[in-house]
Amino acid sequence: MKHTFTLAALALLGSQALAGGADTLQFRAAAGARVLKTFELQHELRIDDMGAIEGDLPFRSDGTGGWISATHKVQYVDEYKVACEGLPREFRRVVRDASGVAKANVVFASGEVRPEASRSSSALKRQVLEFQYVEEERDWSRTFEKVDGEEDLLGKLRGEFELLALLPPGPVEPGASWPVDLQRFREVLVPGGDLQLVPEGGTMFGRMIEIGVGGDFADYYVPQGGEIVATYKGRRQVTVVEGTPPLMAEAGVIELSINFVSLADRKYLYRMAMPQTERRENAKVDDVPLEYTFVGTGELLWDIEGGRALSLAIDGQEGYTSTVVKTRFDRPKPERYAQQSRFSGPLKLKIEFADGATVADETERVNPKADVSGRRKKK
Repeated sequence: MKHTFTLAALALLGSQALAGGADTLQFRAAAGARVLKTFELQHELRIDDMGAIEGDLPFRSDGTGGWISATHKVQYVDEYKVACEGLPREFRRVVRDASGVAKANVVFASGEVRPEASRSSSALKRQVLEFQYVEEERDWSRTFEKVDGEEDLLGKLRGEFELLALLPPGPVEPGASWPVDLQRFREVLVPGGDLQLVPEGGTMFGRMIEIGVGGDFADYYVPQGGEIVATYKGRRQVTVVEGTPPLMAEAGVIELSINFVSLADRKYLYRMAMPQTERRENAKVDDVPLEYTFVGTGELLWDIEGGRALSLAIDGQEGYTSTVVKTRFDRPKPERYAQQSRFSGPLKLKIEFADGATVADETERVNPKADVSGRRKKK
């Protein structure tokens, strides 16, 4: 079987193991190389408790339970226009998928079971984007390749989807460990930046997902503490392409120990999405904090000769505490009131990188508001 895999070309640029058993794990790409990148995130959450806190009284549960299941998927084909080392300098990105689905069974204290469903999508799906690194700004400029789409869609995008935040700072030997920056870990959880997934239909459940519970990390990853430790475990032979014979690669194996807390303010979004019935309440929304915790492990496989990631798998336990704090004015004196919901369960994150040489481009979706006379640029 003949393999057309771009690793063969990248291997010409390859690095060899250094004296003393140390390896260099560094990103490299040959001009014209195309890589298919797939990100999948799965939440399986129990509704641990729902209830309210009135004034100075303790939390009072309303007996609600049930579960929430949510999946998010992002898929790109990146084509590197120039040869590069360290980070991609100039590339073309086809957004093949950017979507989310969620469903829930909410069980009330009365025994009533209410099924809920939500579907989210991004206006960037099936768009073709161009990125160019700007040294002075340490960021990528980004444009639509053909259409003149909405400029605000570009502002939250990032070029990084190589998992560079997980790599060691230099040559590394088996057994060596190093810290992963919690802020840069966002590049792993939100690859390519915020694609601004929006729930369809405007349901209460969809609004909860957009606020962040079982949602896209772009909506709520604001790390407040914890640590992520990476440890190099040495080399492993892995199959890159099935066949006879299969195409193999020498992968560097990085294990991750992950433990962090995130706290995001979701008040602005909550107020924007409030239904009219809630707006008519004689109350003011003060705060909508979303606290998130995660404890888990991960494994990154990095193609040493090819100069790029092969896969990343993360598994662990997550927890959410969502609180809506209001001041009520429908009583003799203003009173603080909070609705609180708690959720927990397993999370699975999987990222895979594959040859994109034979992957056809999606038919580009034309933005109905596009001005085809030119393209806007956002830095």
